[in-house]
Amino acid sequence: MRCALCVLLSFFTLVALGQHEVHIDSLNNLLKYNQEPSKKAYILDELSYEWFSVNLDSSLLYGQKGYQIFKDLNDPKGFSQAATSIAVAYHYLNDWDSAQYYYEKALSIRMADKDTAKIASSLNNLGVVYMDQGEYDQATKYYIRAMKVRELSKDSVGVAITKANLGLIFKKQGNYEKAIEYYKEAIADIKKYNKENYLEVALLNLGSIYNTIGQFEEGLNYNLALQRLAEKRSSLRNLAKSFVNAANSYQGLGQPDSSIYFINKALAFFEAGNDTVNIVHSLLSVSQYYLDKKDYSGAINNSLNLEKINQKLRNREIFIENQLILAKAYEALGNYQNAFQSLQQSYNQKDSFLTESLNETISKLTVKYETEQHEREISELRIKNQEAIIANQKSDNQRNILLLLASILIVSALLLYLLLRTKSKANAIITKSLAEKETLLKEIHHRVKNNLQIISSLLSLQSRYIENKEAKDLVNEGQNRVKSMALIHQKLYQFNNLTGVEALDYVQNLTATLKSAYGIDSTRVDVKYDIADINVDVDTIIPIGLILNELISNSFKYAFPDEREGELNIKLNENDGKLLLTVKDNGVGAPAEVSDDQSFGMRMIKSLSRKLEAEVNFDFSNGTEASLVISHYKLV
Repeated sequence: MRCALCVLLSFFTLVALGQHEVHIDSLNNLLKYNQEPSKKAYILDELSYEWFSVNLDSSLLYGQKGYQIFKDLNDPKGFSQAATSIAVAYHYLNDWDSAQYYYEKALSIRMADKDTAKIASSLNNLGVVYMDQGEYDQATKYYIRAMKVRELSKDSVGVAITKANLGLIFKKQGNYEKAIEYYKEAIADIKKYNKENYLEVALLNLGSIYNTIGQFEEGLNYNLALQRLAEKRSSLRNLAKSFVNAANSYQGLGQPDSSIYFINKALAFFEAGNDTVNIVHSLLSVSQYYLDKKDYSGAINNSLNLEKINQKLRNREIFIENQLILAKAYEALGNYQNAFQSLQQSYNQKDSFLTESLNETISKLTVKYETEQHEREISELRIKNQEAIIANQKSDNQRNILLLLASILIVSALLLYLLLRTKSKANAIITKSLAEKETLLKEIHHRVKNNLQIISSLLSLQSRYIENKEAKDLVNEGQNRVKSMALIHQKLYQFNNLTGVEALDYVQNLTATLKSAYGIDSTRVDVKYDIADINVDVDTIIPIGLILNELISNSFKYAFPDEREGELNIKLNENDGKLLLTVKDNGVGAPAEVSDDQSFGMRMIKSLSRKLEAEVNFDFSNGTEASLVISHYKLV
């Protein structure tokens, strides 16, 4: 089946390349027989467009030739278009300064020519180039300017495109829910106006977001939809990008062979076109493939090669992910010094990146734009009411009455407008304050999680140097307790509910982490969950998480010795104003050091139970069963 898929995709790629080559040959023939300067310049610009999907250097060369002719002819429309073609080629060749120069050149010409649609396009292009450099505040300014121009010119498709770009800004900030909202709105509008050429980018980024938040099946669906569309439209670069996204989806779904197949197809295309930005994204997926296959030397060699290429790009997101892969590979090979250095570099950059990407300017700009939009809607509604009143004046006898009514209505509307405007400003201030507090709280949870992860990593590295098994086990148990708390803070900043954690999701993630830590095979120990659909307050979930960590760890360590098979049941439900927690296994029962009330684990469980005002009971007659009836708790 995989070979058949390989042949099919190769066929589509060859067909798409063939279509571009046929068109390029036709344009070259036209160029040969059309030496009239104006026609020649437009043919050169069309050649620049066609070569863009095949080879960026050739695209740049033809764009520069057309640019010079348009400049000599003093043709503003052609000159601005050629400047844009050159800017796009430089953009994908990662020459940011040159790309920005030619985008601004095109914008200045179009503003002088008052070409509204093209002005919006240039503003949008500048937003993209600033976004690719990580300057998200500048990017947001240009996107909102483009949005306003497109709204004034009733360009619904253009508004949808800019919404998609703002969605990418929210993705970069880690606000995935808002990003998905913007992208879905954009896709709905683009489909409504049947603009397939703009649909590709929206599908690409939406698939990438779902991969980022771990919803790999949803991500794969969008990436496969993009592949079908890109093949249909012969959009080779977007087709190659869809291969990278699909590879990441397959990695998340545990299908490494499918993943590396798509990555190799993407790399072949990007390397042929010298597309460095997409090369590093592809190489990052290759490193992850080697890591998943436990080829740690291959992962390190590939990541070091990626690091050299990325030194020119200075892409911090790529740097962060690459250093994390290096840290894991070095640790697996026992090179703990390099592992720690890579881990430290990753977290240093991550903190810096988050601080800059959560720039206050972005929040101000989006709030200001949405406020202006609401005020404009109110103003338009008032004008429509006035026009309706004037249209109903049918006779001289009614004129005085209608004028009086109109005056009253205008005064009332004005007072209402002023009242609404004052209320709108107050709401904007409140919304901004809440957004700032939410952003700060997310940042706090993120930093706490980072610090706990660093402590966990340091404990892991330190345990490598401990020879005494009992001491080493104690350090590893401490590491698991730290991980259980870090997981809580990770859940808090990843989702909108900053004060509580979804119980089922947290318990499943905690159990999976402990399974991995103790080498428990899912086919040997079957874990079953009976957990209510509740969100638990952070002050409640932290002690519950530590208690669960202790109980589940004891079951994995002692209940199923000598590869014995068994079952572990975890229940958490609310009943009659109490929270009922039960952890039960059908193993061999707990050893003396676990059931002893003076053991550290038991003392910790009893101490945390007192904080929760919980009754604790243990039954060691048939396996081990621990049950807590919690009185002091809070759900959100």
